[in-house]
Amino acid sequence: MSRTRRAIQVLKEVLWGLFFFDFYTENMKMRLRYNDAVNLLVFSEQLGIPLMNSYVSMRLLPYFMGQLEGWKRRELREHESFSDAPDLH
Repeated sequence: MSRTRRAIQVLKEVLWGLFFFDFYTENMKMRLRYNDAVNLLVFSEQLGIPLMNSYVSMRLLPYFMGQLEGWKRRELREHESFSDAPDLH
């Protein structure tokens, strides 16, 4: 009985990989892009970009402090101009 359960589990994982893995990775990339845009809005005043009211950004700042290090690393990483070319339509 355990062999059939294991076979069903493997089949489920293979089907998930075939049908949903690409959707999942694209969704996670889009999530990172939206998080970066929100971080830019929150930290815009510290960067010298007058986009938001300082009161609003200071109220949102505690919610984004945990994500600050990862965001800085992603933004300071050197990007190649053709790295997003397959995503462009």
